[in-house]
Amino acid sequence: MKSSLEPLISAILAAEQKKESVKDEVIAVSETVSAAASAYESLRNTLEYDEEHLLRRNAIRRILKRRMGEEDAAALANDLLRELIWARYLPNNTISEKIIDKVALVFKKFQPLFERLNKRRRNRGKLSYDWLLDLISTEVEYLLVPARQDEALASFAYQELKKRLVFKSALIAEKDRDLQLYVAVHRAYLKSNIATLRFRIFTLYYPRWITLTKDDDLIGEITSNLDGIADLIEAQISHRGADAMFRLVRHHTFVFHILRDIAQDNPMAFAAALEKKDLAALDRAITQAADERYSKFQTRLRRGVVRAVLFLFFTKMVVALLIEWPYERLVLKVQNLFPLATNILFHPLLLGFIGLTVSIPEKRNTEKLIEEIHAVLDLGQDFSLTYKTKRSWARGGYGVVFQGIYAIMFLMMIGLISFGLYSLSFNWVSILFFLFFLSLVTFFGLKIRNTRRELLVIETASGAIGMLVDIMFLPIVRLGRWMALRAPRINIFLFFFDFIVEAPFKAAIRLIEGWLAYLREKKEEI
Repeated sequence: MKSSLEPLISAILAAEQKKESVKDEVIAVSETVSAAASAYESLRNTLEYDEEHLLRRNAIRRILKRRMGEEDAAALANDLLRELIWARYLPNNTISEKIIDKVALVFKKFQPLFERLNKRRRNRGKLSYDWLLDLISTEVEYLLVPARQDEALASFAYQELKKRLVFKSALIAEKDRDLQLYVAVHRAYLKSNIATLRFRIFTLYYPRWITLTKDDDLIGEITSNLDGIADLIEAQISHRGADAMFRLVRHHTFVFHILRDIAQDNPMAFAAALEKKDLAALDRAITQAADERYSKFQTRLRRGVVRAVLFLFFTKMVVALLIEWPYERLVLKVQNLFPLATNILFHPLLLGFIGLTVSIPEKRNTEKLIEEIHAVLDLGQDFSLTYKTKRSWARGGYGVVFQGIYAIMFLMMIGLISFGLYSLSFNWVSILFFLFFLSLVTFFGLKIRNTRRELLVIETASGAIGMLVDIMFLPIVRLGRWMALRAPRINIFLFFFDFIVEAPFKAAIRLIEGWLAYLREKKEEI
């Protein structure tokens, strides 16, 4: 067996053994109130377009943001776990009550860090309340649902890529290269977001943090240097060479996911095939695992597109009813339903079309996949990864010319679209909203289409039609990206749910559960 694969296979076997029933006292909640809380979470999550694997961590963060600062850490830990079980982020009648003390210990560890932040009169550097919430919510999730298989996969991918990585650029200093590869692996393979990366890098700098007690001297050291630690971590996450490293690593993501799938399906058979160098059996397993990934991707893509379309439709409906329709009736003194209906329906339909027409060249991709897996397992010709920077055509004399052409293209597209809308009786408010949502939809639609890159190990060309679309709509897409990155990230619907609805709703759930428990006690007395 290839030695670097042993930790991955061992982690998979260990996870299988953990599936036995828990013998300790477990946390149990009412299925009745759980159904209501789960329905609430499902409704709320339709308004927050995020990766599914982040929803539980987001829920932990949201609960802690609402209740952090309560003095009784054990009570807070108990309530947190019950809320997660209510919402079915954790299974009912499965979680041991012993975990409450472990979660409470995490809260006590972080207490000095939050106290230091509260004593400051103003923010300095990168450290903030949200920054600490990212750390604590991620640690709590890892405690509740240990990511041993994910960590084993990331470690295996890191080792294999590191020995094949060749640097032909000084953009990343030699002292930062290992850490930047680590960050890229976690971004590409585990889809870690910024909050998760903060915690992962933090524990790289302080590996003893996970096992600390609240009285450990290291907590005082970290508390004293917290501002500098935050700045150091953020510098690594926002490193100017990070995106290029991520794109390089992402190109080989599928290889390691398929290896994990094969090992997870039958660890012992996989190990035996490696020992015997049975390429035929291995290739059959690779093809089957790849086909299953293609199918799951299409299912997940459709579900994600439907969520995004529904969210966009709901948002457009509210904007139309609150701004566009009153403007026409009260200011212009007209009632033209065609622009209103177009602004409500066009952008969700466009997003649905962009998302649901994604395709993958499965045959060619699987053939290349088999080649790279053979290389990783020392069963075929090896490959290398070259980190290099490309010449920037946005600088120098050519850059000035190209930027001028780009600006003309942008103005022409805006002008043509505006003229077409005006000829269809759109007023200036309707035109502005149409252009605003068009730029956002094309940008997010492109992001949805780019999710297929996690399955691709081959290079794909756009073709003549794709190139024409790029020339025509790239300026619009870039505008959408600019707005998405710089516009205030305030979702009034989520604000309504999180700060107005959630607290009283969860209090009502807690009261109802207590009442049901009281009724059960009285019934047992009879």
